[in-house]
Amino acid sequence: MSLHRSVDRIVDVLDMVARADVPLTVSELARRLRIPRSSVHDIALGLVSRGWLIRTERGLSIGPAPLVLELLAARHVQWARIDVDAIAERFNTASAIAVLLGRHVVYTARSQRPFDERLAVVADQYLPRNPLTTAAGRLLLSAAPEDVRANVLRDARPAHPELVDEYERVLPTIRRRRTAWSDGLSQEPVAAVAVFPDRDDRGALVLFGRRGIDTALLKTAAHELTSNGPS
Repeated sequence: MSLHRSVDRIVDVLDMVARADVPLTVSELARRLRIPRSSVHDIALGLVSRGWLIRTERGLSIGPAPLVLELLAARHVQWARIDVDAIAERFNTASAIAVLLGRHVVYTARSQRPFDERLAVVADQYLPRNPLTTAAGRLLLSAAPEDVRANVLRDARPAHPELVDEYERVLPTIRRRRTAWSDGLSQEPVAAVAVFPDRDDRGALVLFGRRGIDTALLKTAAHELTSNGPS
């Protein structure tokens, strides 16, 4: 198959999924596009792995990656003015910028300071993250519109009722302090804290550390950032 034809098929899959009112299965896509199911399956696997599509119980839906590109191209990413490398150097840790896109969290920038390899891949490829298991997501979700937050919690409750209940308990504290933590929720060795250094609730600054080792460092950083701002 020519490269041109492969690109056409990828674009056709994305376009079909984006226009659909409900998630589409691989079989449905193959039927509508009149291309082999095996080809659609391979395309879908690649697009899911890079955040262009997400897989749900009902089928495939558009992921956050296209929205990230629009944000980056239009320079609308919040916290773009923050030097994440300077923040990392200041607090001797890794840092990142995150936004809430739909029901997912995406990192739009990260420091070059030594970063957990798995988290680096997630940030560099703009892969969608569960907002309930990430410090950034827990913070951003606290400031999200009520219907967005309700939908995220409703969808998560069947599989993770204890996680939803725990988040609902700490939500008032997150709102009051404008700070959220993830202590091993996303990855067992990793602790993270997310803050809103100013009154802008559309982006979060996240600092990462080693669980059980860097807690004091992260607490100090969060206090300074929320008290004095990032600069």
